[in-house]
Amino acid sequence: MSATCEGAIGPDGERFWEEFSRRISAERVPFSGSLALTHRCNLGCLHCYSRAGDGPGAAELGMERWLEIIDEIKEAGCLYLLLTGGEPLLREDFASIYSHAKRNGFLVTVFTNATLLDDRLAGLFAELPPRLVEVSLYGAGAETHDRVTGVPGSFFRAWRGIERLVARGIPLGLKSVMMTLNIGEIAAIEERARAIGARFRLDPAVFPTLAGDRSPLALRVPPEQAVAREFSDPRRVDEMREFYSRFRGVRGPDSVYACAAGMSTFHVDPFGKLYPCVMATRHGCELAGAGFLRRWREEMPRVREAVLDAGSPCRTCEWKSVCGYCPGFFGLENGDERVPSAYVCELGRLRYERLTAPADGG
Repeated sequence: MSATCEGAIGPDGERFWEEFSRRISAERVPFSGSLALTHRCNLGCLHCYSRAGDGPGAAELGMERWLEIIDEIKEAGCLYLLLTGGEPLLREDFASIYSHAKRNGFLVTVFTNATLLDDRLAGLFAELPPRLVEVSLYGAGAETHDRVTGVPGSFFRAWRGIERLVARGIPLGLKSVMMTLNIGEIAAIEERARAIGARFRLDPAVFPTLAGDRSPLALRVPPEQAVAREFSDPRRVDEMREFYSRFRGVRGPDSVYACAAGMSTFHVDPFGKLYPCVMATRHGCELAGAGFLRRWREEMPRVREAVLDAGSPCRTCEWKSVCGYCPGFFGLENGDERVPSAYVCELGRLRYERLTAPADGG
């Protein structure tokens, strides 16, 4: 099913996936979700949006409650599940939570910094293979990576965890956030990923923290430099061209949230609060006392009620499909989900110009 659903088997598979996705959204099936098992982390990354985002005295859900939530989202129709944090491996019961999700048939992805990924956990992933383990790496070597994380030795511990995954053939991805601190090492990080057969994902998006700290914005790479870095890799350019060709000219609804948030995706935080997605922090509701499906059906549709202002440039923007439009991020930066980030807009404009430029000699 997965190969067909993800459009990997020619045009028929792609058409099936598009129709399947349309039906999922139309019927509001919570098909894909993320569970933040903790906001705690053993690193102190300078750019992290979840840094210091919890109120005083916040108590994380216990293991039994997480297992109940996993059962509830299975009954609601979820298939793709992300276990994330903070650093999810900090939880002593991570193995039990992960195993429960796998044995319930979920296609599980794990986001981790890999510094705590020991032989026991690597063995668990070998026994119950994840869809993907995605590891954050912020430098090609220790000096830059450890400067970003604020923890000496974190690069070597992360790489040792990565080696454990590679040795067992675990599906692996590396990702990095493009920052002024590491822009000169992005190509080398990507080469490290290629050398071990791992996927690589790059993101130039740096935003204020959930607690309102705007200091990460100083780490943003100028848009021209960020887009030049993105377009330096022919494979990434091909992916962007394919995405743009599929969605150019498609005018979505005038809802502020015109994505899958609250339609087919969801997020549950460490304290049992349900959101349309991890960034839609203004639209949460407590799961306690009602259960997942009731909250999903009664509360999540409200996120679609917010509409763009009549004069919003996002209503008709030609490069909205390639800008990285995210009202959750906009709310963090501007205090209003309807007000786009000027940085995101400029990234979109520059990508659009490159994608639509005539070929040399054309």
